[in-house]
Amino acid sequence: MGLFGKLTGNDNLTGYKKFDNVKGWTNTDLLGKLSGVTTSLGTPKLGTVKLMGKDAEAVVFDGVSEVSDVYIRADEKKIVAGSVPKPGATGTAMLGALGGAFGDGTDADTGRVNRAIEELQSVLDSLLAGKAVTETKTAVRAESGNSVKLYMEEKLELSLKDRYTLFTADHEPAYFIESNMLDTAYKILDAQENEIMVVKKKLISVMPEYNVFEGKKEIANFRKKLKLTKTEIAGKVGGRELTIKGDMLAYCFDILLGDETIGTVDKEATFWANCYRIESFSKSNVNIIVAIAAIVEALKKAEERSSD
Repeated sequence: MGLFGKLTGNDNLTGYKKFDNVKGWTNTDLLGKLSGVTTSLGTPKLGTVKLMGKDAEAVVFDGVSEVSDVYIRADEKKIVAGSVPKPGATGTAMLGALGGAFGDGTDADTGRVNRAIEELQSVLDSLLAGKAVTETKTAVRAESGNSVKLYMEEKLELSLKDRYTLFTADHEPAYFIESNMLDTAYKILDAQENEIMVVKKKLISVMPEYNVFEGKKEIANFRKKLKLTKTEIAGKVGGRELTIKGDMLAYCFDILLGDETIGTVDKEATFWANCYRIESFSKSNVNIIVAIAAIVEALKKAEERSSD
């Protein structure tokens, strides 16, 4: 199967969505429908995108990414949402835009595009089902002011123990993650180096399993899923299912609690190198997302050891 066949033959690829056009909508219809919905993608407009070397009419969102435009377009049978490089984009941008369709994007820009297309999917699912929709959860969340962004360097600090620092955008320490020599326990410390959580690896289990404690109280547990293609975890927090969507070891994934996205992790270009961003959409979930960051580091180290 060629590139075109792969892009149009799978409705579930990351960064690409396809719907049956059961309403017979045109691109003008789509523009009218989407203009009435508040999303985090910005203002839609009718324009053109280049697909397979040809210009095609589409509804375009050009404010999502610096290198890619998100689009949605209709024909008689299908409605398709995806992304294309912005006009005049470099070869690097071209690869980044295509990377999302194959689910292997690893930078913050690709993560934003993929989440924008997922947001479009939620809107189209509702509209095609005849449901009224005026705003998305993502748009409401973006306006709430509750988002917390932290930045974590991949490089280890010089220490007898593995120690990671999570910084604010001003490069001020906010959290510390400190492991024991055997990587079986991770302490989560606040900026004053007070212990607030401990992540403990279960010593006997078929797949790696981790429990998260506040004092003596267990607040969450996670287990590595048996996957052949990528590393993932799933678990429970306060009795609710938690899942990961994306590529954990490439630091590009969403964190879902039930059906709600509570945070994201992606690469971010900052003035300090080898850094990725951890964002919690609610201040109440920051600690558990920091615990997940510790588990990701533990799994990444285990993968590196197994490949040596």
